[in-house]
Amino acid sequence: MAADQQFANLKELTDRIGMVYGTEDWCMFMYSLVKMQTPLNVLELGTGLGATALWVAQAMKEVGAGKIFTIDNGQDWSEIVAKSPELFTPLQRTLDFRAYMADLVAQFSLQSHLEHLQVTMPPYPEFEPGLDMLFSDFRHGPNDILAILGHFLPRMNESSSIFIDSASTSFPSYALLELLVAQLNAGKLPGMLLKATPAAMHESLWRQVRGSRYTLMHMVERKARLQNSTAWLKIEPVDLRPYPQAPFH
Repeated sequence: MAADQQFANLKELTDRIGMVYGTEDWCMFMYSLVKMQTPLNVLELGTGLGATALWVAQAMKEVGAGKIFTIDNGQDWSEIVAKSPELFTPLQRTLDFRAYMADLVAQFSLQSHLEHLQVTMPPYPEFEPGLDMLFSDFRHGPNDILAILGHFLPRMNESSSIFIDSASTSFPSYALLELLVAQLNAGKLPGMLLKATPAAMHESLWRQVRGSRYTLMHMVERKARLQNSTAWLKIEPVDLRPYPQAPFH
């Protein structure tokens, strides 16, 4: 399949299935960001129907590096197919969620850049430190955010990003993130976050807080629908230059 035709087919697919979870535009943003910043290690909590993971993997394929791990136990798959069979091919309607994801990965030749893990969360997976991007489309309540950040903040690269879907338009989650980031930038580690962090990762988290600056951005769509926002927490080393590093001009 020619590259331009594959791109068009992927766009048609994600415009169709992306409407279920409201990711038809978000996945294009992530594609562009990955093309610009070329992250090597990306983790997605909550696959949905695969739109975001597919576009991240497509960007990685185009730049020739990187892999996204996407995690979802597929518990909503049967209900979605039953309610909206027109979104899927006749073959896909007969598949379980694991096989559906494998079919998409093969269809777009993304085997080297996308791996779906059919795992129930929590507990969260024990990934090695070195994550460049984390996208959580799983849970976004305040306690859930603390659990996710406690587990993954110490595993993020010194220049990295965490995206939490729907947090910016849920006031308790919005308020938590605003207060939390202010304290982190003041060099303070709130007890609630420390409690949510595995004991073996406490020192790593302290080192990150002492040597990092955190930028919180609220990305809200101009669309009248629920869960139309994403909180972007950008992590950078304390330095006199922007990250990822680029030459000054």
